[in-house]
Amino acid sequence: MKLKIFFLFFLSLLSFSCTNRKISPNEKIEKLTEVDSLKEYGKTISLKEALEIAKKRNLTLKIKELEREISTLDKNIAFGNFLPSINLVGSYSRLNEDLNIDFDISPLAESLGAAFSSMGQSAIGSQLASQKTMSSTLIEKNSYTYGVSAQLPIFVPSYWYLYSARKNGEDISKLIESLSNKMIDLQITSQYFYILTLESQENYLKDEIKAIEETKKRAKISLKVEAIMPWEYEKALVLLKYKKYNLKENERNLKIAKMNLLKSLNINPLDDIKLDPFIFKKQSFPNLEKCILNSIGNNEFLKINNLNVDISNDVKKIAISNFLPKIVLSGGYVNNSNKLLSDPDFLSANVSGIISLFNGFKNVNEYKKAVKKEKIANLNLEKEFMKTIIETTNAYYNLNKIDELLEIANLNFKAEKGKLKQAKAELSVGTINEEEYFSSLASYNQSLTNVKKLEFNYNLALSSLNITMGQNPIVKGE
Repeated sequence: MKLKIFFLFFLSLLSFSCTNRKISPNEKIEKLTEVDSLKEYGKTISLKEALEIAKKRNLTLKIKELEREISTLDKNIAFGNFLPSINLVGSYSRLNEDLNIDFDISPLAESLGAAFSSMGQSAIGSQLASQKTMSSTLIEKNSYTYGVSAQLPIFVPSYWYLYSARKNGEDISKLIESLSNKMIDLQITSQYFYILTLESQENYLKDEIKAIEETKKRAKISLKVEAIMPWEYEKALVLLKYKKYNLKENERNLKIAKMNLLKSLNINPLDDIKLDPFIFKKQSFPNLEKCILNSIGNNEFLKINNLNVDISNDVKKIAISNFLPKIVLSGGYVNNSNKLLSDPDFLSANVSGIISLFNGFKNVNEYKKAVKKEKIANLNLEKEFMKTIIETTNAYYNLNKIDELLEIANLNFKAEKGKLKQAKAELSVGTINEEEYFSSLASYNQSLTNVKKLEFNYNLALSSLNITMGQNPIVKGE
């Protein structure tokens, strides 16, 4: 027995020590974010895969999905007002004694007493004549009632407009969910391109450092032979340190950018991530007039404000319906234990109506409030209409600007590519030194980075324009 107790005590200590083991912050984050979900995509992820992960794991999208489901339930609840409500009712009561009721029977008793006296039954007649009251049980000590009741609205106009408002609310939630999906797509795409831009900048920053290091070597030799002043050599050191600082700052920005992307994907931000390169394909876009027409017809913000006007109109109609009568049909089946009733169960049906004549001007003020809210909704719709046109125009011109800059950057890249080719040839025959070659290489990589950056910006600008037109962001080259 002692051995058994000791064994149980040992197991409890072991369990206690396991449950009290300190968990590192990284383990907590991995457990919270289920970091293993990245394994199915391999060592690197593409833009398409990043968007897929965001659709599955992004918390904002999950919240919007739940809000849309709640709006659907609100609509179903409003529709339930049109259906009959059926309830099972029942009660049981227990008193300390029966509740009795007394009936006055003196006239009847006197008549019966006189009748029996005339028949020679004077004793019975006098006994009956002395009776004044008769008791009967009204409610027993133990009593019960059960039944089924039903109620159906016949004429309640507020229910119609409430359902209409809930239906519009559901449509708004669907639009918000759709818009949130597009905005998350744009956010993930922007973060993805920003990481690729920082990685591209790293190449030309390293080449710049190589070129400046060669300059520093030559400056040091020139300082020894007193061909330059000491401050000129110090200037070369400052420039080298500054370029190294730029490289470190780029690395820090890259680390933070990757953490932000992982945060948007709801994945452990301390995890390392590698991105696939992006293949740019230029897309055509319609003229400004067509873009504006598409925005007016399809922009989610404009549709949401339009539905808000409809909802405010329904609210105004609900306020008006408060002045109208409400007619309700009700009925049911009841069974009880009251023995005074010859039939303990019965059916009932009735039609009831109510109309408000005066309730402290509440209905009047509710109507005035609804009218003002409707005016606000119409003003917001007008404001959103103007805003949509301006945002579409701005996005269109921004895309045009980037398109023109991209053309210039491609021409510059073509020139830098030819310049680097010449520098390689000149370095091989000794016409130029390594400093001049690395300078040409850095210039080439910078022009390449500029092209990549503008290609990314082109896709983002086109995606922004499509969102203003109510379309899905165009993402190519996964």
